[in-house]
Amino acid sequence: MERETLDFDIVFAGAGPANLAAALHLRHLVEQHNGHCAGTRLEAEIAVLEKGRSPGGHLLSGAILDPAVMQKFMPDYREQGFPDASPVSRESVWFLSERRKFALPYLPEPFRNDGNLIVSLSEIGAWMQRLAEERGIPVLDSTAAVSPVIHDGCVTGVITDDKGRDRDGRLKSGAEPGMQLNTRALVVGEGARGSLFRQLDREFGLQPPDAGQTYETGVKEVWRIAEGRVQTGEIHHTFGYPLPPAVYGGGWMYALSAREVSLGFVTSAEPGNPVIDPHWNLQLFKEHPLVRSILEDGEMIEYGAKAITSGGYDAMPKLSGPGFLLTGETAGMLNMQRLKGIHLAVQSGMMAAETLFEALKHDDFSPSRLSSYEERFARSAAHDELHNARDYRRNFDQGLYKGLVKSGLKLAVPGILNARSTSSPKPPVPGTRTFETFTRKRSSFRPDGKLTFSREDDLYRSTTLHEEDQPCHLKISPADIRDICAGRCSEEFGNPCTCFCPAGVYEIDHEHDPVLRINASNCLHCKTCDIADPYGIITWTPPEGGGGPAYKQS
Repeated sequence: MERETLDFDIVFAGAGPANLAAALHLRHLVEQHNGHCAGTRLEAEIAVLEKGRSPGGHLLSGAILDPAVMQKFMPDYREQGFPDASPVSRESVWFLSERRKFALPYLPEPFRNDGNLIVSLSEIGAWMQRLAEERGIPVLDSTAAVSPVIHDGCVTGVITDDKGRDRDGRLKSGAEPGMQLNTRALVVGEGARGSLFRQLDREFGLQPPDAGQTYETGVKEVWRIAEGRVQTGEIHHTFGYPLPPAVYGGGWMYALSAREVSLGFVTSAEPGNPVIDPHWNLQLFKEHPLVRSILEDGEMIEYGAKAITSGGYDAMPKLSGPGFLLTGETAGMLNMQRLKGIHLAVQSGMMAAETLFEALKHDDFSPSRLSSYEERFARSAAHDELHNARDYRRNFDQGLYKGLVKSGLKLAVPGILNARSTSSPKPPVPGTRTFETFTRKRSSFRPDGKLTFSREDDLYRSTTLHEEDQPCHLKISPADIRDICAGRCSEEFGNPCTCFCPAGVYEIDHEHDPVLRINASNCLHCKTCDIADPYGIITWTPPEGGGGPAYKQS
């Protein structure tokens, strides 16, 4: 099939807050320039690619927003219809044992949320997409960016997904090839562990050699509860139960209103410890008396999951390269100490837009011109925030209690513990006995369908939908299924893919050949499998555009 070719000045791959902020800010800068300039007017042909079928449908976060960034990005954002948000009214941080809770008596300044807002990221994404379209910025929904076009060592475009191939890759009736979008600059803002980023990293070596990126998996539910259980704007963060001290993670509950609560649980996702179950951890978290007392007799209305980039400042990749920029979480801009990233995503989008505006103005998209994005970041508040928090996640590499001591000392005595250390993903350590103990505990768990739920019940509330008859977007070679899934992984780890996927995508049945069944239509696009697989044989790629969840309140 011949591909249609379209030419643009700038293509934004991903319609999250970073890229939508970049597109909107760039349009504002161009219009401002043309309104005040008596000379040559600037014309910028731009497009935003969104793989989801609905605005904001693939966006998920806790989420708490530092609104200071919105004042800089769009001073009249409230008048422009910014989605309903609840100011934080009170907050608590708890250490949980299995049945009890212990409040932290004092919250250090980085953990406080005075003046911040509880928001829905999917609603913010839908709002930003509407503004972009009103300002004449085309947002191509149901269009996945699958590979960069690289010519003479420079990114010159992007290929979008084919439509209408069957599960064996053959063309169906009405099939359409993906497009080739030529561009002077490609802006990649596809969240954590994106497929375009991985391809660019292989080509240009973007990751720092001495500090590997790390990730967590966040699993979330939105509940409608009885009135009187919470106060609007009330937030709780927890650590401890149900995780052992060696595993990083924790829970949250945010009161969007007196009747709606966002809650979830974050679990470290790493190939060195693939024996994790983010979905199960969330169900156990809800059984704790603190959480149960709020949710009991309520109704769960939405479910979702996503990977979280957690390596911090020292694990950030290069932000630019020949013909491209990275924004938001793709660029590693998330502060695990503050448990926030939306404000950093918007800041990165604004800096990217200013870089692109200068490139347009000087008709210069050379690598040296695009690298001024990194200089802007180095002078920014985002840089200072991430640099100051650079050790936080790494402090917990040796467990919860050492991490609390190190983090506490760092906050109490600024400048202490400044010796640089690096962390990389730990190599997997086979441990079938550990896995057997884990699965025995998990198999005894019976969701009640009221407070706790099976993966299938939760998945239903994510409104996930894929075209069933399409090539599997989770790539594992037949040889690896035969030699690793049926052999080594089964013996060494007990096939943990059946646990670490929060959507039940992977099933193992040793009575059949092949032993691995992939339920790709369940996929929530969280990419945990690509991260936590101890052998690195699973590659997540975008499915046919439009497939995936359709979040409304996440």
